Amino acid sequence: MYGRNLIVERDDAKNLQVGQKFTLMKWGNAKITRREESKDSFELFATIDEEDKDFKGTVKITWICNDPATTVEVVMKEYDHLITKAKVEEADNIEEIFNRNS
Repeated sequence: MYGRNLIVERDDAKNLQVGQKFTLMKWGNAKITRREESKDSFELFATIDEEDKDFKGTVKITWICNDPATTVEVVMKEYDHLITKAKVEEADNIEEIFNRNS
């Protein structure tokens, strides 16, 4: 889902400068129009150019939408490893190495 407000990884965006073209993964190319910095953070403003399909040489940015009108709440569950052994051998009995408490 696309929106007006995106969240990106700080390390991915910290070196982007005004006028620089970059790629928003699975969306398209954009160009930084403004950068505002404060003591602990920074904001980037950009315009999307959906016609620009030249992705070579651009910084690739993974993003998530932070627009309440276009986002949904999800519940995420993380489980432990399903197998209790680093490497499964052909002779292993799956019943013995399967983690039932995952």
